[in-house]
Amino acid sequence: MHKLHLNAVPTLALNFNDLAALRGIIRAYITYTRRASRRTRERNEQIQVLESLYLRMTNIPTNVPDIALLLSTAEVVALDCAIAGFCAFVRSKVPPSRERDETLQDVERMREVLARLQ
Repeated sequence: MHKLHLNAVPTLALNFNDLAALRGIIRAYITYTRRASRRTRERNEQIQVLESLYLRMTNIPTNVPDIALLLSTAEVVALDCAIAGFCAFVRSKVPPSRERDETLQDVERMREVLARLQ
């Protein structure tokens, strides 16, 4: 008997707060990247992937407590980049505090989950 080898679709499990945080991170990253980086084909493609993902996220009803978000490989890579950029920006602009550090730890844990999806 032959075994089926299926490629798992990257799935990110989120609660409503995670979803809201990711929306904010994506929006901030897109805005910052458009202003601060040179236009390249790669940058434009990444922004397009993130905008598409953001739109999908905004269409998720607000009364859903837990979400299984299916991601393409390109979305995983773009989201990882957005989270890394967001964390670097916050570290450079927001003075150290317990709240800042706890928030960054939560966001970086999500990034670790993304890394396992790649």
